[in-house]
Amino acid sequence: MFHQLDNFLTRPAPFSIYTADALWTTPHIARQMLSYHLNEETDLASRRPEIIDGMVNWIARTVDIAGKSVCDLGCGPGLYALRLAQRGARMTGIDFSEVSISHAKTQFEKMGLPAHFAVQDYLKSSLPSHQDLFLLIYGDYCVLSPDQRKALLKSIHDSLNSGGCLILDAIYKESLDGQEEALSLEPDMMGGFWAPSPYYGFKKVFHYPDETLSLDRYLIVQPGHQFEIFNWFKYFTPQELCDELKDSGFVSAQVVDALTGEPISNTIPEQFAVIAHRD
Repeated sequence: MFHQLDNFLTRPAPFSIYTADALWTTPHIARQMLSYHLNEETDLASRRPEIIDGMVNWIARTVDIAGKSVCDLGCGPGLYALRLAQRGARMTGIDFSEVSISHAKTQFEKMGLPAHFAVQDYLKSSLPSHQDLFLLIYGDYCVLSPDQRKALLKSIHDSLNSGGCLILDAIYKESLDGQEEALSLEPDMMGGFWAPSPYYGFKKVFHYPDETLSLDRYLIVQPGHQFEIFNWFKYFTPQELCDELKDSGFVSAQVVDALTGEPISNTIPEQFAVIAHRD
């Protein structure tokens, strides 16, 4: 156990270990994630309904979605997809989580709305072709390594129709300022989120200032079993994000407030979005 804790407290190289799939495919955690998605009082997994409504409103104002093919990457339980479909979009949703996709399908069936949902890793699977709009929101882009981001942007670009666009959001790099590295230990950490009780949860927060990157590293210790989760998060400036999009062939990137869709003037909001078009 000493050597395991010593390793746990050692700063890993950026993006050297990737465990994102475990959040969505481990049955207990997947069910907890769905519960957090559907909890309208918290922003821990999805934004609150009124904020999602506002974002869908500005997306629909900005992009002509009626009758158009829209793919929501990391769609979760379909909170954005359902609202977009109600506005006439022909939706495709892709997500790791079978639990979340099942919920999304049920909601679409209740509303009598058509859609295609797939339980897939969008980093490894082919994306649907001839799309008019891709969405990658709630910071999904920020958890990816540079190589993952580059490969995904190429795949999205190649899957878009001419003139189609990608909307993704990010957290401004200044949000990392003032945050501190920390270590915590808690019985049944996060109220049983990580595993059936009893267990102990260790959490170590690492910062990488040169990369404007943070890592929340978890060690979950159950009787007879233990596992780790690595939650990486990259913070961006709008220029950095626009440069990555340009390098992948996108043009005319526009930076807006992620929650309102309003153009950014002097002060950059903590959450911003970029609308990038394929030529």
